[in-house]
Amino acid sequence: MNVAKKHFTCVICPLGCEIDVELQGGNVVSMEGNKCQKGKEFVLQELEEPMRILTTTVPIKGAKWAMLPVRTDKAIPKRLLFKVIEQLADIELQAPIKMYDVILKNTAGTGANIVATRNMKRTATTR
Repeated sequence: MNVAKKHFTCVICPLGCEIDVELQGGNVVSMEGNKCQKGKEFVLQELEEPMRILTTTVPIKGAKWAMLPVRTDKAIPKRLLFKVIEQLADIELQAPIKMYDVILKNTAGTGANIVATRNMKRTATTR
């Protein structure tokens, strides 16, 4: 059987371990470079279903700034990132918004919510 080699850079902690993996028949035969258990878990998750926290912005009216930073409240499958971004394209918020307010529930059926990542007070002048 062929041995496939894959390289990963772990993004779980600040160490950023460079991890090399050898796979045979889809199974991990060896793994080198991870300095902690989190690196191993990261690679195994990447091989099964890559997950990411989505961070982006959505338009907001009546606030000092025109865009509100938002993120998912938990990791979602990487393959669904663009689907979530499409859902957010139709959203325009109105100030005031508080940090951690839920902007969109159960986005793309993932069970994750889109939440505000800062407070946005209402301003006297609106856009």
